[in-house]
Amino acid sequence: MSTTLAISFTNFGPYHLARLRALALALNADGGRLIAYEVAGTERLYPWVREQGKEPFEWVTLFPNRTLETLAKSACSKAMQEVLQRDRPDVVAAVGYSRPESTAILRWAGRERRPAILMSESQAIDHPRVWWKEAVKRTRVRRFSSALVGGPPHRNYLVDLGMPRDRIVLGYNAVDNDRYARQAERARQSVEKAQGLPRSPYFLAVNRFAPEKNLVRLVRAFARYRSSVPKAEAWDLVLCGDGPSASEVDEAIAASGFADSIHRPGFLQADELSHWYAFASAFVHPSLMEPWGLVVNEAAACGLPLLISDRAGCGETLVPDLPDTTGRRFDPGDVEAMSLCLTWMAALSVAERQAMGRRAREVVAEWGPERFAAGTLEAIGLAVDALNLKRKSVSSSDSSSRGLLSR
Repeated sequence: MSTTLAISFTNFGPYHLARLRALALALNADGGRLIAYEVAGTERLYPWVREQGKEPFEWVTLFPNRTLETLAKSACSKAMQEVLQRDRPDVVAAVGYSRPESTAILRWAGRERRPAILMSESQAIDHPRVWWKEAVKRTRVRRFSSALVGGPPHRNYLVDLGMPRDRIVLGYNAVDNDRYARQAERARQSVEKAQGLPRSPYFLAVNRFAPEKNLVRLVRAFARYRSSVPKAEAWDLVLCGDGPSASEVDEAIAASGFADSIHRPGFLQADELSHWYAFASAFVHPSLMEPWGLVVNEAAACGLPLLISDRAGCGETLVPDLPDTTGRRFDPGDVEAMSLCLTWMAALSVAERQAMGRRAREVVAEWGPERFAAGTLEAIGLAVDALNLKRKSVSSSDSSSRGLLSR
């Protein structure tokens, strides 16, 4: 498949690069080529630090010296149209159907009759749905030739929006599992392995501090848990991250009565996070709204048992409903239910938690960068077939019309 694929993200973080490398290698093996566009060199929402070395794909930054949030929509759209016209890829892939560069990709593909792949992690429960907005989405979704999504709830939502089920592939949401696993194991073997960490076992949460991440409720649930167990047996809580709700989280911590047992290391880059993953006793993710939850992938790759919100798009995939599961899912709006999950996890034996962590690592291993690459290649095939079928249908219709006119 000597295909040139152009794919776009707003800004390349560590997990984008892991996916792009795997995809480029898969394409290159078939004589293909990957062009990866990032809109801006930096993004305030996710201040990643990354190294740009020699990559197996063509890395194009539309605005290398700009921050994403400072760019006008019209500028993003115009720049994307220009690079597509210059590079003229065979197939294009866009994240979502609302950002200006994504709609520009879709317009270009329609005009040039190129297959377009939709990459999506939206699920029906993410937001209250308004009929007219859903109608606009249906119009846009039907213009894509195929889709690559995270898991079953994302596929179901796209089907509701009009994408044929047999043109939707799973595998979009992936992180570099091997890298996280290696770094966590290296930390566990280090001479200074526990330096700077809580002395007690701890629950770990990694989030941007924003209202939808639900950290205030998590702090309250943790306080209930701590009140219900003997002090000598109690775990601590570590909240990694930062963001606009930091002051509200700090107020909740101060009011909890257990501030000495709640730790705030701040925003950490991927390499720094691995140290905290390595020694956590369990991972907890309490979001009220979470299209997927890539930090859950990271925790699973590091071998942690999982407690996650039932609103997280990864839930059905990474914490399946099986007798030997990887953890539990809970209602993020119910502080008592969250507290009971914390209590349940802390009451398990070390061996039981380790067994859950091993299963979590096994499950997430099926959803790494290679799965993203394979899914994208499958989506390319489906997109090309769908476009060819459409062309044949139009050609057949035109032939029928000419036949009628000639009679």
